[in-house]
Amino acid sequence: MSNTAVGAADVPAARHYKKKSQATAIWRRFKKNKMAMIGLVIFSIMVIIAVCSPIFINYEKDVITQTISQRYQAPSLTHLVGTDQFGRDILCRVLWGARISMSVGIAVVALSLIIGSILGASAGFFGGTWDNVVMRLMDILLAIPGTMLAITIVAAMGNSIPNLLLALGIEQVPKMTRIVRSSVLTLKRADYIEAARACGTSNARIIFRHILPNAIGPILVQATLTVARTIISIAGLSFIGLGIQPPSPEWGAMISEAKSQLMNYPYLVMAPGIAIILTVTSLTLIGDGLRDALDPKLKN
Repeated sequence: MSNTAVGAADVPAARHYKKKSQATAIWRRFKKNKMAMIGLVIFSIMVIIAVCSPIFINYEKDVITQTISQRYQAPSLTHLVGTDQFGRDILCRVLWGARISMSVGIAVVALSLIIGSILGASAGFFGGTWDNVVMRLMDILLAIPGTMLAITIVAAMGNSIPNLLLALGIEQVPKMTRIVRSSVLTLKRADYIEAARACGTSNARIIFRHILPNAIGPILVQATLTVARTIISIAGLSFIGLGIQPPSPEWGAMISEAKSQLMNYPYLVMAPGIAIILTVTSLTLIGDGLRDALDPKLKN
C-alpha cells in the first residue's frame, strides 16, 4: 500500500481522536466545577422522573381524577405532600408536570435554535443588506418585553400548546440569533474557512459543516439557559391563565389554583414551587459550568 493511501486513511482517525480529546478535556474541566456537577445530578434526576413517571403513575387515576372526599389532606404516608382542592395527589401531579415543563422547554429551545441558527449564521456570514435587515428585525423583537410578546401571541391565537411553543420560541429567537451571528463573525475569517473557500466548498457546507460546529460552545450555553428561562415563562403564563390549561398538571397552573388557599394550606404550593426552583437552578448551574468548561482561556 502506498504512503498516500496510508496517510489518507489516517486522516479520519486523527480527526476522531482530536474530537474525542476535546470532549474529554471539556468534560474534565466541567467535573472540576462542583456546583455544575450538583446541577447536573439534580437535572438528571428530574429528567429520569419525567421519563419514567408513566411507569408508576396512572394519568387518569392519579393525576386528573377528582376525589372530593380526600380534598385538602395534609402530607401523610398515603399522600406524601398532601392533596389539592379536588382530592388529587399533589406529588403525582408535580412529577407528571415535569414531563410537560421539560418537554415544552426543550421544544422551545429546538425551535429558537433552528430559526436563530439559520438567521444568525446567514446574517453573519453574508453580511451587507441581509445582515442589516435581520438584525434590525431582531432589534425590534428585543425592544418588546418577552413576556408581553408571548402574552400577546397566546391571547391572539388562543390557549394551546402549539401556540405556547410558537410564542415562547419567537421570544427566544432574537437572543439565539445574536449569539450565533457573533460566533460566525469571529470564525468566518479563520484560515480553515479561507481554505474551504479556495477549494470551492459551497457556502451552505461552510456554514453548517465548518462554522456552526466550531461555534457550538456559546450556542450550547445559551440553549441550556434558554430552557431555564422557558420553564419560568411557562409557569408565569400558566399562573395568569394563558399557558397550559387545567386539568394538565403544569407547575405554574398548580400554584395559581392554590393561591386562594395559600394561608390555610401552604403545602399546596410548596411542591410545585420547589420543583420550579430545583429545575431552573440546576440548569443555571449547568450553563455556568459549560461556559467555564468551554472557555478557551481555561484550557490547560
